[in-house]
Amino acid sequence: MEKKERMEQIIARVAKELARTGETVTADRVLEALETLGRLPGLLALTSEHGGRCHKLLESSRIGERYRTCCALTQDYQVDPEQYDVVVLFNLTTEAMCRIASGITDTPYTKLAARALLSGKRLYVPREEVELYQYPAGEAGSYSCMMQGKLTKLVSWGLRICPMDQLEDRILEEASSAESGGCAAAEPCRAAGEARAAAGEGGPERVLEEKEITFSKRAITERDILEASRDHVKVIRITGRNILTALARDAVSSRNIRLVEE
Repeated sequence: MEKKERMEQIIARVAKELARTGETVTADRVLEALETLGRLPGLLALTSEHGGRCHKLLESSRIGERYRTCCALTQDYQVDPEQYDVVVLFNLTTEAMCRIASGITDTPYTKLAARALLSGKRLYVPREEVELYQYPAGEAGSYSCMMQGKLTKLVSWGLRICPMDQLEDRILEEASSAESGGCAAAEPCRAAGEARAAAGEGGPERVLEEKEITFSKRAITERDILEASRDHVKVIRITGRNILTALARDAVSSRNIRLVEE
């Protein structure tokens, strides 16, 4: 896309927003709005298909008030992830998932996703956009179980998975948390602290009042985690014979439950 066309799209967007708020669209107001837009943090949508759910997010007025948005596909992937605070993955196929988890960046999509992870950006993916969730969970040693391990690896590196209808709220809530001095990536931070403690480097003391549970069943599902959460369980102990589905691990992450492998 030519530079002139991109600028026309930006100006059209600004003019549309000004008109929506009832303000007179003048050259000065457009320039002022452009300056304001340029000061906003960025949100990049990474997709391999035109249309779809990414448009709903990019056209959200709530997101537009907080972020300047961009679709990497419309820019022919000629974007720099480091210029954005938030990156949202759409169309996360099993092939792309495996490539990213294995450090293979031979496509524009996987290259930008990997750069976002390396740059420590807040990375999200709508649950509905994860192709792996279209398949049933497998038993230990199965191909499906191996694929779930790839997704779990991405989650451990900071990828956040949540339903599409909760995505806006989570992005905005974590942005507010970061601005107020909170940790926008609580799970990765805590995991790092536990790793340091295990290595003898110190770290926060463990809360003795945490309620724990150990599952005797082999396969642990999302429903099991939700029931444990309702019972105020904060620590789940698992052994090598336990199998956690991808949905179960997502539930563990989103509910601040700590997994302890024995």
